[in-house]
Amino acid sequence: MSGALLSLLGRGQLALTIGLLLVLALRRPVRQAFGPAAAYLLWLAVPPCLLAGLLPAPAPTAATAPVVSLVADAAWRARPIVRQARQVSDLLLALWATGAVGAAVLFALRQARFVRGLGRLIPSPSDPALLLSQHTGAGPLLLGALRPRIVAPADFDTRFQGAARDLILAHERVHLARGDAVANALVVAVRCLAWFNPLVHLAARRLRIDQEIACDAVVVERHPDARRLYAETLLRSALTPVSPPFGCSWPAVGPHPLKERLMMLQITSTTPSRKALGAVLVGAVGLAAAGAVWAANPPKPTVAAPVWIQRPGGEDMARYYPKAAITAGVGAAKVVIDCGVTGEGRLDNCLVQREEPAQYGFGAATIQLASHFRMAANDLDGKPTAGGTVRIPVVFLHNPDLAPVSSDTPPELAKPSPDSAS
Repeated sequence: MSGALLSLLGRGQLALTIGLLLVLALRRPVRQAFGPAAAYLLWLAVPPCLLAGLLPAPAPTAATAPVVSLVADAAWRARPIVRQARQVSDLLLALWATGAVGAAVLFALRQARFVRGLGRLIPSPSDPALLLSQHTGAGPLLLGALRPRIVAPADFDTRFQGAARDLILAHERVHLARGDAVANALVVAVRCLAWFNPLVHLAARRLRIDQEIACDAVVVERHPDARRLYAETLLRSALTPVSPPFGCSWPAVGPHPLKERLMMLQITSTTPSRKALGAVLVGAVGLAAAGAVWAANPPKPTVAAPVWIQRPGGEDMARYYPKAAITAGVGAAKVVIDCGVTGEGRLDNCLVQREEPAQYGFGAATIQLASHFRMAANDLDGKPTAGGTVRIPVVFLHNPDLAPVSSDTPPELAKPSPDSAS
């Protein structure tokens, strides 16, 4: 099971990385062409890419099992397979889980420390929907994820008055109406699950920047004559020493991007038609990216590495070895069959995909031998085998000193031993 989870995690991380690289490359051009709202919406292309990476490919194919060598002159039955790689998979999965839990704990502690730093929160006398902290400095900002509230510093009523107060509160109310606090919480969850991926943490900061710039654009569009006052208000309010993980404010790590934010205030508002076109193009980009990720997924192997409970041995091969091949002196052959797997681990509906040489009946003999195969309920990667398909290469050797007649048979199959059949 650990191998299957690691495979799922790997595909998810690859799809997530592709989606983030696409957004990081397009966010600035999209913002310049279609406005800040389109650049912020562009981040919605990442979840479909992640989901597409976790889905199986549209046309699964049979997975190729290890080669089964059947030697008539030395009957043997394979020993149970022990795979040390499973221990490695368990170790890697435990390391990932430890990191994810550790990251979640760190974010929770950071949030708790930030909330404690605010002190007691009380409703503002002038606006009951606004909470005032006990201390000055932080805010105003949107605090919380499940029940976000606008929180302002204790000196808010004296620092921001009149139109400036209305502008800064309008900014936070846009965050609240759009559900940005919930989006930030989801970003934190992804950062915990992908704690080892530096691109995820970089992209989280860029998303917060696009979030704030898009919010600024809405406020300026609603108050087009207050650009200068809004910029001055930002200078007095944007410098927050600590940023809450589950809230809306500028990231507290790295250089403050206030210059970029102020420069965007000077750009004339985007026309409604261009905004609509930008939203359509952003949706098309997201769907195209998700489709490309899904199409690039390798076909999901149904039985990647079977654990054989029972396999035919040399005596079985001798029983089914084609008489025509014995008469002709053919001592080696290679056959590949595709079979379905029943709930009991038996093989059924087997078809010959390859047979060399083809004129002596080795394919039919292999179909008969298929009844002697039985596999465990789960393969070596922990995936269930029932209802799946598997491709089995079978090498016949009437004498272990005879080499297979197929020109492209791997050299190591020319002289098999019992240990090489696993």
